[in-house]
Amino acid sequence: QQGEERIIHFPDEIRYWLPDSIKQKVSVLAASGVLYIQSFEEFPKTRIRVQGLSDQQIYLLDISSSDLTMTSTELVVMTPESVVNRSQEIEPSRNIEDWRVRLTRYAARQLYAREGLAGTDNAIQRIPLPTSSPIPLIRGSLIETVPIASWRANGLTVTAVSLQNLSDRSFRLRFEGREINEDLNLVELLRGEWLTATLQHSSLGAKGQDDDSTVLYLVSSRSFEESLGWLIPAVSPDEEA
Repeated sequence: QQGEERIIHFPDEIRYWLPDSIKQKVSVLAASGVLYIQSFEEFPKTRIRVQGLSDQQIYLLDISSSDLTMTSTELVVMTPESVVNRSQEIEPSRNIEDWRVRLTRYAARQLYAREGLAGTDNAIQRIPLPTSSPIPLIRGSLIETVPIASWRANGLTVTAVSLQNLSDRSFRLRFEGREINEDLNLVELLRGEWLTATLQHSSLGAKGQDDDSTVLYLVSSRSFEESLGWLIPAVSPDEEA
């Protein structure tokens, strides 16, 4: 349903691909094996592809958006190997993982949801950014990174960072394995210490294309600048004016 969020649980960490026809009509996030999908306008049934990072299992999902009321907003994808009771195993980390996801989802809604659909969360407060200038977050000279907003709750901070492709070729962005072909492995290139890192989109178009930018959400237990490990120059009163 338009404006409602659909939550799909997978038995593994995942990555996903969206057809160009719906990239501007939905907000999609993948975090901790869960896919969060929210539509901004109606679209017909469209197939998206999801892949498990550990077992490389491919899942094909047919999604659509309309004014019809959904029977359920949450789905669980099960495989024979995943049908085990892991409640005791995950219980100690459940609280902090919930807040990581909650902060990331909130930040994404504030930036991407249409007016009136972003929602509020009284437990989450927006905090000032240390800078709004480009920072050396990703090694190399292919991508410019600029902090755009930050929020804090329950001792954690989430910072949304704009990624802008500066090159004339497109890239797929990944968080696993090694760099191959047109892929950029952010595990190797990302500076700082982060609890989670979540991409709004998993690819960047060439410089000047409509899809040459995206947003990276970084959750940390310390302030953004402390987690980055980089001394951000203080802004003088004259510069602020």
